[in-house]
Amino acid sequence: MQPALRLFIEVSKWLSSFFKAMFPVVNDLWVSKLKKAEVPCVSSWILNDSTGVVEVIIQLNLLRSEGDKASPLMLQSFDFLTLYTKIDLMDLKSWMRVLINKAFHQMFKLHCFKFLLVQKTALNFIFLWLKNKAEINLFENLHSFKVAEASDLISWLDFLLDNLFIYFGHCAYRQCIGIPMGTDCAVYLANFYLFTYEFDFIKCLLRSNTCPVVLHRLSMFIGLWMIFWFLIFQTLRISCT
Repeated sequence: MQPALRLFIEVSKWLSSFFKAMFPVVNDLWVSKLKKAEVPCVSSWILNDSTGVVEVIIQLNLLRSEGDKASPLMLQSFDFLTLYTKIDLMDLKSWMRVLINKAFHQMFKLHCFKFLLVQKTALNFIFLWLKNKAEINLFENLHSFKVAEASDLISWLDFLLDNLFIYFGHCAYRQCIGIPMGTDCAVYLANFYLFTYEFDFIKCLLRSNTCPVVLHRLSMFIGLWMIFWFLIFQTLRISCT
C-alpha cells in the first residue's frame, strides 16, 4: 500500500473514533437546546440503527397529551437516495468546524476539559476527556491511543477532505462534491453534517418562538436518521443568518 493511501486510511479511522467519542456531547447540545424551549427531549434525531426508531416512537407517545392520543397518527419514514455523493465539501468543512468547536467548548464550559483521549484497539474502544495533556501520564498502560483538541480534529478533517481523488484512466481528479461511502468516518460526517442543519433549524424556531408547535407536528415524521425536509432547512438557515 502506498504511504499516502495508508496515511489517508489511518486519519479516517482515527477521525471515526474521535467522532464516536464526541457523539454524547453532540447529543447533549441538542437536548439542552430544546430544554430552553421547554420541549421534552431525551436524545437528538441521530439514531445508531433502525431499531432506535421503536424507542423514539415510545418516547413520542409518552409525550402526547390524552387529547392527542384520541386521534391516531400516521407515521411516515423517509430516506435519501443520494446523500454521500451530494455533500458539498466546502460546506461540510465549514459546518464541521463549527460543530467540533461547539462540542469542545461545551466540555470546557461544563468541566474545564480541553483534550479528548481515544484508545482504539481491535477489542476495546475507550475515550476520556482531559483538562490538560499532563494527565496522559496517568494512563501509561494504554496503547494505540491519541489525544487531540478541537484544532487537531479540524486539521485532520481538512487533510482528509482536501485529499479525495478519483482516478480515471491515467488522470487524477480531485473530488469537490461528495464523500466516499467506504471511508471509516463517512457515516459520522454525514450524520453530523445533517445534524448542523437540524440544530440550526431548531435555533430558528427558538428565535421565532414556534419551537414546541412545529416540533409537535414534525414528530410524526420518523426516518432512519430523523432528517426532515433537508432543502427547506437549508433555506431556513440562509434566511435566519
